[in-house]
Amino acid sequence: MESRIMEALEQVLPLVSDITVQDFQISLCSTTTALGTWKAKSFELPGAVPGLTLDRSNPAQANMLNAMDSGRQSIDFIPREVLGVPIKGIVTPIKEHGVSVGVVTCAYSMEKELNNKEAIEKLDTNLNQARDSIKDIAGQAQNLAEQLNSIQTVIENVREKVNQAFRMVNTIQGNAKKSNILALNASIEAARSGDAGRGFAVVASEMGKLAQVSGDSAKDIDLTLKEIMDEVAKVTKAVTDANEAAGTQAQTTRQVNGALSDISKSVSDIVDYNS
Repeated sequence: MESRIMEALEQVLPLVSDITVQDFQISLCSTTTALGTWKAKSFELPGAVPGLTLDRSNPAQANMLNAMDSGRQSIDFIPREVLGVPIKGIVTPIKEHGVSVGVVTCAYSMEKELNNKEAIEKLDTNLNQARDSIKDIAGQAQNLAEQLNSIQTVIENVREKVNQAFRMVNTIQGNAKKSNILALNASIEAARSGDAGRGFAVVASEMGKLAQVSGDSAKDIDLTLKEIMDEVAKVTKAVTDANEAAGTQAQTTRQVNGALSDISKSVSDIVDYNS
């Protein structure tokens, strides 16, 4: 053995491989020779064969020798297509008194990490899509509220026009009453005038009939206007209720959108952390 550190590692590394839940392969080498390799369960990575001299023509062993020469740790990734699982390999030189006396390699499967990352990235995408959809709904609710406000303005205009019509009907009814009184007075005067007032009596009678028709028409119009006002009141209530519901929906969707944004940010942080 080249050092006490290497001797201790040769004793400890098998125990680490047994007690850890992480599935990895560990190799221990001196500056010239492979001392031991403890294989993983889910994959098999070609490495140093215990007892054999390290060979620079072997890419994996050359990486170990280069790490010892430079005294710096190196990290490599092997894609899933090579061994069936994605592998992360860490080569760490062992130093004693500032001099490299050996190297420890640790290669472990990144399958779970990548699956988790892919699942989180998919969740992040779905959350962003949901957030955008909620934003669209909120915008539509806001547009609906604005349209309902416009409808309310139109209804108020209709209400005002109906009130103007009421006032006109009241005027017609008042004129009809006056016309009836004038026709009645004219009939009385015509009766007093005898034969000379017969023609005037006919005119007075027609005026009375016209006043009666005008009064009846005014009553019908008044009744119709009241029915219109009742319907306008119903529409006003429906629009008001819809407007309140649209406002509540817009507020709720904004709250949901805010919550989704927070969740999306947390997921993005996790993705960055696992990158």
